[in-house]
Amino acid sequence: MQEVVDHEDGTLGGLRLTDGQVVARRVIAVATRMEARTEGLAGLKLPVEDLPDAMGRRFASGMAGTTEVPGVWVAGNATDLAAQVGASAAAGALAGAHINSMLATADTDAALAATQGETPAF
Repeated sequence: MQEVVDHEDGTLGGLRLTDGQVVARRVIAVATRMEARTEGLAGLKLPVEDLPDAMGRRFASGMAGTTEVPGVWVAGNATDLAAQVGASAAAGALAGAHINSMLATADTDAALAATQGETPAF
């Protein structure tokens, strides 16, 4: 396809192909490319991955939003590009629960180590 062609009144007329032929159309459907918004996060060097069929690019993550970068989680449509508000909120809650679990475990390990006169390993 070379260009979209409009009628004189501004309504859609069709598509001009690269050979010059115009194919009349009343409607055109186009696929969009989805990309996670990453502005301001480049310094974290979070891994990203391309989706199949050039559908988009997202942050790569594991279960509960874990990433290869220690201490960094991702959630919602930064990692699941098609996620709507409800799914994004659920992913954020799951990541938060995982973070809370890890912090509680670290606190418990530190308290146990302190009672035994050891230095906790973090």
